[in-house]
Amino acid sequence: MPLSTTLQVRFNECDGLGHVNNAVYYTYMETARIELFQMLDPEMDLKDWKLIVASTSCEYKAQASFAQWLKVTTEVERIGKSSFTVLHRISNLQTDEEIAVGRAVMVHYSYHEQKSLPLTPEMRRALQSIALPQ
Repeated sequence: MPLSTTLQVRFNECDGLGHVNNAVYYTYMETARIELFQMLDPEMDLKDWKLIVASTSCEYKAQASFAQWLKVTTEVERIGKSSFTVLHRISNLQTDEEIAVGRAVMVHYSYHEQKSLPLTPEMRRALQSIALPQ
């Protein structure tokens, strides 16, 4: 079952064309990942942070505008040895129209050792709980 986050578009997120600026969608996806981060590391201690972003992308399907309510769903699309791909779908909360689809490849990472680490069994269980059916 996907995680779900609702957000309202703020005035400062819109550009001169009157719609949400393309870079802001990455912030929406990052905000939606907070619940996932809590599942993987309940302490969320920045001195012992365990994840790094390896790649992000976003496909824009429709425009969002000021004061509009958005829903961001978060699911895991792929689980690898030390990384996983998160799928975000951003839609209009009222109409369910798809506005954007984004992905982030996250890596279990040791900042102290500056290298990736295998996902732990606990992390795998948490990721599988929101994984897309295979």
